[in-house]
Amino acid sequence: MKLSTYIISLTRAKGRHAQMRATLAEAGIEAEFVEAVDLAETSEAELLQQCKSFGPWGVFAHGNMACTLSHAKVWEQFLASDADVALIFEDDVFISPELRQWTEDLSWWPQGCELVNLEFWRSESLKVMLGTSIAQHLGRQVAPMLSRNPGSAGYLVTRKGAEALLASRPFAVSIDQLLFNPLISPLANSLRPYQITPALVTQGNTPPEEGTFLGHAQRKPQGALYRKQKRLRGMAELRALPLHLLRLISGRARLVRVTFADRALTDDSAARAAEAQTA
Repeated sequence: MKLSTYIISLTRAKGRHAQMRATLAEAGIEAEFVEAVDLAETSEAELLQQCKSFGPWGVFAHGNMACTLSHAKVWEQFLASDADVALIFEDDVFISPELRQWTEDLSWWPQGCELVNLEFWRSESLKVMLGTSIAQHLGRQVAPMLSRNPGSAGYLVTRKGAEALLASRPFAVSIDQLLFNPLISPLANSLRPYQITPALVTQGNTPPEEGTFLGHAQRKPQGALYRKQKRLRGMAELRALPLHLLRLISGRARLVRVTFADRALTDDSAARAAEAQTA
């Protein structure tokens, strides 16, 4: 399978640009920078041409719309290429140096899977339900993702997956919910996402002088709108509870705290893996 790599960023985010170029070089990964949708230069009317202001997870904030549309730009660019799989980063990630070994040989790719999450969402308490049909590769596990796992800063998607994601417009939820929230996103089920753990990517690699450029820090909804959002999310979680319990009780799933590991291979296992890939 042929791979193309993309990183979403704004040209005016010069600090992020420089930091990510250094990070990619250190990881031995070449990537094409794709200009993000700039919220400062995009009107509400333009956003609403491809997005809805309220969806099954509640309010869809303008900053999240811009972020989601930025990913959509990458999917379109990927589909215009001859690549089979796209590796997509946001511009504030740390990358394990072992990721290159995963992308140079995609023979580990799970059958029927169209989407693989590489990211650790920085939470001390979040646990993700993963299937027990686990594959081992290069010191890490690859398992089906069966519950919500926020984050869209590092993932792999196939052409079929990108086509399905673009066909779901107008978008009604933020990018991470669209990809990895089976409670409310049909695609987070039908694309059969998998999780690599320990993860190979994590956010937080942001220059101190540059915060978010996409307007995520917006005031939370208030009053009746907030109550409606809370009710929607609570109902989605309640609907999923019987299936989650059945999976756990039957041994088909387990709750896992996904973490990030810069390195998972020992020196000996890394050498064996490198020999196998060059054989």
